Amino acid sequence: MSINGALNSAVSGLSAQATAMAVIADNLANSETYGYKAVSTSFSTLVTEQMSGNSYSSGGVRATPRQAVGGQGLIESSNSSTHLALDGNGMFACTDSVDGNVLYFTRNGEFSINQDGYMVNGSHYLQGWELDQNGNVAVSNANSASSLSPINLSAFNSSAAATDEVGIQANLPASATVGDTFTTAVEVYDSLGTAHTVSVTWEKTAANEWSASFSDPTLATDNGTTTGTISGGPITIQFDGDGLLDSYTPNPASIGITGWTTGASDSTIAIDLGTAGKTDGLTQYAPDADDDIQVSVKTISQNGLQYGTMNGVEILKNGTVVAHYDNGDEVAIYKIPVATFPNYNGLTLNRDGFYEQTYGSGNYTLNEAGTGSAGEVSGSSLEASTVDTADEFSKMIVSQQAYSAASQMISTCDDMYDDLMSAVR
Repeated sequence: MSINGALNSAVSGLSAQATAMAVIADNLANSETYGYKAVSTSFSTLVTEQMSGNSYSSGGVRATPRQAVGGQGLIESSNSSTHLALDGNGMFACTDSVDGNVLYFTRNGEFSINQDGYMVNGSHYLQGWELDQNGNVAVSNANSASSLSPINLSAFNSSAAATDEVGIQANLPASATVGDTFTTAVEVYDSLGTAHTVSVTWEKTAANEWSASFSDPTLATDNGTTTGTISGGPITIQFDGDGLLDSYTPNPASIGITGWTTGASDSTIAIDLGTAGKTDGLTQYAPDADDDIQVSVKTISQNGLQYGTMNGVEILKNGTVVAHYDNGDEVAIYKIPVATFPNYNGLTLNRDGFYEQTYGSGNYTLNEAGTGSAGEVSGSSLEASTVDTADEFSKMIVSQQAYSAASQMISTCDDMYDDLMSAVR
C-alpha cells in the first residue's frame, strides 16, 4: 500500500536526519579537539522494487557517516616543545603501554612528558627509532613495529664527555733565556664530566727550541688534590728563524691519564700544537719591550664536556628529537617516524582520536618525515580540528528542516489512515 510506503520512507528520513544531527553535534563538540577530523553524512536512496510506468514503490533514505581521516587541519603554534603536528600526509605511531606491541595511529600531537620521562598523549606512548652516537637509526628493519621503542627522555637526562683533544695557540717569548720556565693551566674533563687541571711547563732548552712537560691532574676546584697519574711527554718543539713552528716531537703528540680518583675511565688526550709554517698553534716572537716575558696564550680548546642535565628538547622537521643540556651539549637521541597508509579512511577510530589499522586501510609504512609521501614534523605546534563551525550550523538548519518535514509526513499518513478506517466503518 502506498500510504504504508510513504510512512516507511518518512521513518527512514527521521532516522537518517537523526544520524546527520548526531554527526553535526559531534563535530561541533570537537571543534577545538586537536587532530580531530570532521565527519560528514552521505545520504543514499533505498530501493525496494523496480519502478514501472504505472506504479511507484518508495524505499526511503539511508545515512552513512564518512570521516576524512587524512585531511589536513590548520597548524597552530604552541608553547610546548613536545607538542607536534604533521604538515602533510601520515600519522604518529603509538602504543597503549610501555611494552605494547600493537600500534595505534593519530594526528593529535598533544604529547607531554609523564613522571617516568616518556612522551605520552593520555595513555598512549609515542614511538620512535633510537639513534646511535652518530645520529643514525640504530635498527636494520625500520618498517616493523619491533624497530620502535617508546621515546623516553629520562634515559638521556644528563650528559658528559671525556676530553680527548686539546689544541693550544700561544706565543712563547723569544727573549726568554735558556733554562727559563713558564706554566700554563689546561682544563680537561674525565668520562664522568668532572673538571681537572693539567699544568703545562714550557722550558726553553736552546735557541729556537722548547720543551713542554705535563703534571699530574688536580681537581679544578681544589688544586691541592691530585686526581690521576699522567704519562706522555715531554714534547720537544722547534721554531724557524721567523718565529713560526717548524716541528714538534713526537708528532702526533698525546698524553695519557690513568687512575682517576673519581672512578672515571682512563683518558688519552691528543695534543695539537699547530701546523708547521703557520700561526694556528705555537709561535715564538719577542714581546714588546714594556711587556713581561711570559707565555701569551691566545686560545686553549678542548672537546670535553662537564656534567650537565637536560633542560629542553627540540624536534626537527625530519622528526629528530634533539636533547639540549645546560652544559651546551646537544644530542640527537630519537627519530619520530611517520606512518602512511594506502587508504586513511579505512582506519578504525578508537577513543581519544587514535586509529587502528584494518584490512580496508592497508598496511602501514614507516617513513622518515619529509620523505616520499610522508609529511614533515612541526615541533611546538598542534594541528587544529578540521571542523568548520559555520558550515556545521548551515547543515544543522537543513537537517532540522528535513526532520520536521519527515515528521509532518508521518502525521499526514496517520490522518490518511484515520480517513481510510472511517470509510471502512
